[in-house]
Amino acid sequence: MDELFLAVYDDLELGEVGRSLWEPALPHLARLVSGGDERPVLAAVEDVARSAGLSQSVPVAALLDAFACGSKALRDGLHARGTAAALEARRVLLALESTALTRIASGYSAGLEQTIVRLRRDAEDASPFDLCTGAMKPGEIVEQLSLEVNRCQRMELSLGLLELALEETGRDRSKPYAREGHRGALHDAGECLRENLRRYDSIGLTPDGGFLLVLPDISRRGLAGAAERLRRELSASAGVSAPPRFLFALAHYDYVDVNAGEMLEALDHSVQQARVVHEPLAWS
Repeated sequence: MDELFLAVYDDLELGEVGRSLWEPALPHLARLVSGGDERPVLAAVEDVARSAGLSQSVPVAALLDAFACGSKALRDGLHARGTAAALEARRVLLALESTALTRIASGYSAGLEQTIVRLRRDAEDASPFDLCTGAMKPGEIVEQLSLEVNRCQRMELSLGLLELALEETGRDRSKPYAREGHRGALHDAGECLRENLRRYDSIGLTPDGGFLLVLPDISRRGLAGAAERLRRELSASAGVSAPPRFLFALAHYDYVDVNAGEMLEALDHSVQQARVVHEPLAWS
């Protein structure tokens, strides 16, 4: 049977795409006709299609056409041989074709999905913003804070900072909100913050998954009022069965006389203190 398939196959002019599909499947196809399993044949063509979907080197329509044309050409060649073995092989090919075309489409779709995931990951890696929360990534918000520090020093403006930590509400109240498993709550929190801050305020993420807000040209009283308003809005918008506990650490500078690193260190210390004493707000 191997010799029969090879002889007929060698007489065909399938083109590059057709041969890329049929050559990996041909050895399995010969065994299938001899009473073997169809799964290796289907897996072979599906794998070729998945690779094409990943590389985007060949359209799926070209793969489907190549398989259908190759199947017909093989069947015609086997029919021309006229032997019982050739006719049985032709019957098996005909029965296999519909399933194989479906598996080619499925394989190509899987390759496309992997490509989309990779492209989305590349886009997220390249973006200065976190796609889940819409906030700046930790490195970006630190750079933005440094720019605001320089601007406030140059223009003699005040500067307010607010670090927001999200905590689990179970027994262990010192446990930070994990990103995985709470993406919905983090997305809602990011959206709420953007809706309730001024357009020139900056929102970023801290390395441990909290939020850092940079509010230039604001009074101490205004910063306290903003924190209270955010606390109410965040609690109201937490549309989950187990909403997080919000911890706020605030720092205000009438005149900016410290650098960004010192500000962040003081804020982090205040967040840790708030966790220890179970207070929702702490001033740095």
